[in-house]
This record gives sequence, structure tokens and C-alpha cells, in this order.
Amino acid sequence: MASCSGWRSPIYSVVSAVLAFMAISSSLHSTNESLAAPSSSPGLHQVPLNASRALGRAGFTAMAALLPIAPELFFSSPRATIFVIKDLFMANLSSSPWLMEEVLRYHTSPLKLSVDDLLKMPRGSCLPTLLAKKNVTITRSDAEHRLVEINGVVITHPNVFLGERLAIHGVLQPLLHKERELCLVQSSKRNRDPRSLSVVGKERHLVDWGRVIRSLSSSGFVSFAIGLQSVLDGILDDNADLASVTVFAPADFGFVASNSAILERMVRFHILPHKYTHEELARLADKASLRTLVPGRDLEIGRKDASCSTDTNQRTRVAINGLEIGVPDIYISRNFVIHGIARASEIAEAENSRKWR
Repeated sequence: MASCSGWRSPIYSVVSAVLAFMAISSSLHSTNESLAAPSSSPGLHQVPLNASRALGRAGFTAMAALLPIAPELFFSSPRATIFVIKDLFMANLSSSPWLMEEVLRYHTSPLKLSVDDLLKMPRGSCLPTLLAKKNVTITRSDAEHRLVEINGVVITHPNVFLGERLAIHGVLQPLLHKERELCLVQSSKRNRDPRSLSVVGKERHLVDWGRVIRSLSSSGFVSFAIGLQSVLDGILDDNADLASVTVFAPADFGFVASNSAILERMVRFHILPHKYTHEELARLADKASLRTLVPGRDLEIGRKDASCSTDTNQRTRVAINGLEIGVPDIYISRNFVIHGIARASEIAEAENSRKWR
């Protein structure tokens, strides 16, 4: 039967795009750092063929054709987990090799994680991807029904392929980039991520931001935890040597829905580059200024002694910019402390008002 000359199968479109990508990539990387070859890891050269057969049997024919053709897209690390997408979505990417590369790297983690591994991880756990500075997030984990969602997308085909170094899972649709990262819990296996290495290697001396975010989330300050996670790269870039911090966490942090510039400014405004417990804050002079991570913008301390001397448990009341610290010393570690406040303190309020609220 004669076929329509204008129609192309998903496999044809994907393979054509991959060949175009390989031609462009090889010319660009000939004078720069090249992608790590799969042969650099013993045994991995055989994995794409075995995985390809499994993908074909599961109905992911486009990815089955792609994996042996361009293994360097997925195997730039000793291990990998690939979240594969259906042929229809792959065909939609075929017009842009560069977009295809970005999407495939975003769907690949440099960790080997079976579905059982994913089910053991708490909701909010972040997984590094091969796309620089981008993570995917476990947004649902239901061990009873063996259900896992990544970025809100269901894994429909768990363990399509499971080898010593590679795990492949089929997903319902592409994992879209989140405008704000949702990761709240660092994976213990994330030490293969170069960015994470630079922070984890100095944990004994610098602020453990992953622990800060986990503590905020477990204490109920989820919106501020999400806001901090989403702007953490900028904070690290400008404050790489922070040895300790004080975090004033608002119970309702509405700025998490703001644009990135406002969000980052407001998160920084609630962090001091020094650790102050509630007792230490109470010893500061009334109306003392405290430097924040926003250059030139300080918080002002307000303090009142306990009014009832018979209450031995009553501590000096302390406020920042008129907002009382309602839940002091939520979490204290060697290099950070978290205090809870009712709502966010706006920079405009800091300049115009010092009244108790």
C-alpha cells in the first residue's frame, strides 16, 4: 500500500532530530569539553541495547530507537535513571534538536533509582538531573498502591528496565520545568551532583541549607521553605562563605507567588548573616539594627520585659520590625537558628513603621 509522502512516523522524526543534534554537537564539542562517552563506565556500552529492547516491548518505540543512537545524552555519569515519555511527545520535539537535548537531560538523573527506591523517599525529595541546576521532585509517594509522581506526573510504567547501573520508568507526559523548584528534601545520594558537592564538602564549616529547608518544612513553614529553595542558588552565589544564619520564618509567606526578583529580595530580608538565639536577641538593645542578606536593608529589634513576674516561664518578648517572634528557637543547630513569625515583614514597613503588631 502506498503511504502518504507527507507523513512521518514518530521514530523517523526522532531519529532525524537526533542525527541533526549529533552533527551539531560534535562540531561544537570538538574544541571544547566533550560529553562523557558511555564506554568510560565499564559495562555501560551494552546497556543501551538491552534497555532498548525493553523499551520497545513496553511501547516506547521512539525512545527505543533513540537510546542506542545517542547514548551520550544519558550516560554522562556512572549511573542513571531515565523517565521516558511517549512517542507522541517525542515527535513534537523532533523539529528542534536543542530542545530535545534539554528535555532528555531534564528527564535523566545521575542516580540509579528503582521504583522501590523512589517509594522509600519522602514527598518533596529532589532528584538532580543532567540539566544544569535543575531538579525534579517526588510530589507523591504511595507505597500501599505503589504510586509515584514526579513533578505531579504519574509513573505509569515502573521499572521498564532495571539493571545494575540503569533504571528506566515510563511517565504519563513530559516533566515540565517548575517556575519555582518544589524540592524540600535533599536526596542522600545527591553527592554526585557537582553543585551539591561544593556545598556538602564544606558542611562542617558552612550553613547546611538543605537542613534549614527540611527544618522549615517539617515545622510547618512550607511556603517559606519553597521560597528559600527556589532562590537558594542566588544566595549561595552572593554569600558562599556564610558560617551561620538566623532565619525569621513567616507562617504565611505570600511572596512565594511573586516574580523571582521580588521573591528573592523578600527571602533574603528574613535572613541574618549571623546566628542569634532568642535569648541573644533579647539581650540586644531596644531598636538595635540587624543586617540582613539584602544590602543596606536592616531589621530593627524591639523588646519588652515580661509583665508578670510570677510567671517564671515568661521570657522577654522580642519583635522584628514590630512583628513579635511568636515561636522562638524552632530549630537550633551549630550554624543556624529558626524563629517563627506570624507573617512576612515587608521592606516598606521596615522603613515606615516600628510599632508592635
